[in-house]
Amino acid sequence: MRAGKECMDKPERSEQGWSFDRGVLPQAMDEVFLWKIINDILLGRDDRVLALAHHNADLDAVASALVLKYAFPWLEMGAYDSISAPGRNLLEHLGEEMAIDPNVKDYDLVIVLDSSSPIQVSDGDLSGWPRRWVIDHHMRNENWSGEVYVDSDRSACVEIALQMAMLTGSKLTDDMALAGIAGIIADTGKFRFADPTDLDICSFLLNGSAVSMEDVLSVIEGENYFDVSKKLAQLKAAKRVKYHRIKDQILASSRVSTFEAAAARSLLICGADVVFIGSNRKDDLRISARAKPHIIGMGIHLGEFMSGIGVETGNQGGGHDGAAGLNGKGNVDRILSICTKRMSDLLKEKLYGPSR
Repeated sequence: MRAGKECMDKPERSEQGWSFDRGVLPQAMDEVFLWKIINDILLGRDDRVLALAHHNADLDAVASALVLKYAFPWLEMGAYDSISAPGRNLLEHLGEEMAIDPNVKDYDLVIVLDSSSPIQVSDGDLSGWPRRWVIDHHMRNENWSGEVYVDSDRSACVEIALQMAMLTGSKLTDDMALAGIAGIIADTGKFRFADPTDLDICSFLLNGSAVSMEDVLSVIEGENYFDVSKKLAQLKAAKRVKYHRIKDQILASSRVSTFEAAAARSLLICGADVVFIGSNRKDDLRISARAKPHIIGMGIHLGEFMSGIGVETGNQGGGHDGAAGLNGKGNVDRILSICTKRMSDLLKEKLYGPSR
């Protein structure tokens, strides 16, 4: 901490009545750790501070950056490589801008958001970076060095950003509420994977603002709902699908050029129970994995599974129990084949026992 500046005292309750004892937000996993990050941001009022989201920044990543900007107005927002269509919709609706590929060396402090590995926000080389904090909610792994704030009990990273806003007594505005709800809806699969706490947080944000669910859903779906490229990606995924039956479970894989997550969801709707969708963009490989809730109930965690695939193939994988991914290099068909073979073996073990 730099001399001449003092840390902010922790308020017991903000002007808006945000509090832990009312069950509005879950208590921070490590409040002392969060205050270390908060104080570093507060001490950087005269510095350049960047909230950096991962490549193809999704709604949760964009929402997390927005909430932090509302709490710390001097903070700037950026995304590595690109921003997703829903993320752009949210920014446009709120009249905000997020720089693409900002030069991190121009900043004094970088807050990395919603990113389980360095390759999601860089080429993998972090030498020359300024000091940084990583805030994430995916399964903890060893991809990041140094101190990393990971709360995997939170369904969305924006919930951690909201905790930070609450701790500092930030004003709950309509824009903050809309961003928060949008991030939670997106990362819970429109509440399919939500837990009661997620619903409590959204209820609080709705009750504490003039925002309606119609407002949020119109921003999330927007014109992207009618996007012909997205529709074509889903149809191509169905056309190219390869599937295997393991007892009464269907394991599917396919390739697209873009909209991997949307294509994966569409194949789940078509009847698959576990899906792997791969794409190659230039030299980059991406795999999106999705599973239905009963697969999770078997004790299968896609984040752990994709992390293992990443280690096996020299890439970086991770994510949630029902939604995960892998980023790196390699032949997409080969990696998809490895994913399906490993998942097939795992499903057989769960369904028939280890001897089969």
